[in-house]
Amino acid sequence: MIIQKLLPGVLKEILTHVPTILFKVVKWDELVSEIPLISKRILNKQGAEDLRRSLEILLPKNIKFNPQNEQKNHQQFGKESGNLLLKLYFTQIFSKHGLFLDLRSQNFNYENDHLNWCPTGLWVQLTESFRLGLIDVYKGFYFQDDQLYKQGLKNIGMLNETWGDEDKDHLAKLFKSHFGSALDEEMTFDLDHFKDSILKVCHFMLDKEIHISKDFLYLGIYLVTLYDHLQLTGSSHPVKEIFFEVVKNQT
Repeated sequence: MIIQKLLPGVLKEILTHVPTILFKVVKWDELVSEIPLISKRILNKQGAEDLRRSLEILLPKNIKFNPQNEQKNHQQFGKESGNLLLKLYFTQIFSKHGLFLDLRSQNFNYENDHLNWCPTGLWVQLTESFRLGLIDVYKGFYFQDDQLYKQGLKNIGMLNETWGDEDKDHLAKLFKSHFGSALDEEMTFDLDHFKDSILKVCHFMLDKEIHISKDFLYLGIYLVTLYDHLQLTGSSHPVKEIFFEVVKNQT
């Protein structure tokens, strides 16, 4: 795709794991206007230091920013490091200041029960309506509140109020597939399974001739890097329990 040729190297590398159909679903005019800004952030880490300071206040004490990201003598990624990564994932979503998208393992090391993080300059600020809608999606899923879950999907631009109940239920079910078994038991992360769930959602949106905001692409990148990292732990993770812990820390 032409638009991908304009992207910085680190983003191109990540997008090799993102189904290209996402670019057909996202509104192009929004995305094209963002490329120069994202490029500056990646190349010059523009705004990254301000975002880091804002996030430091929110992160658990055993997740630390480490600009050097020393890879020597670190403990192997496993269940505990993966649990901390999930805390980081959810904590950033609750931050109104923005989020670093690249959660791949090369940006982390795990040592002495601490997850040390050296983020790239790839960061975005989700529109507030999308961010709050996404929080409602997660809360609706984990608290088993179907009305809140569907309202969240509507607020992030995925569910159209004019649809019939059958289409609404189908979209809600498709989107839930990326949660895996996280509601009832610990979850293992498989990137291929996640990409398959993205494909099904995107095909449904295209069939409905719905185009959604660039924020959905950013969410896709964020989740792809999360899955890519968590695959390496070889462990299952108590996602629901971790989400509740993060919610508690926000109140």
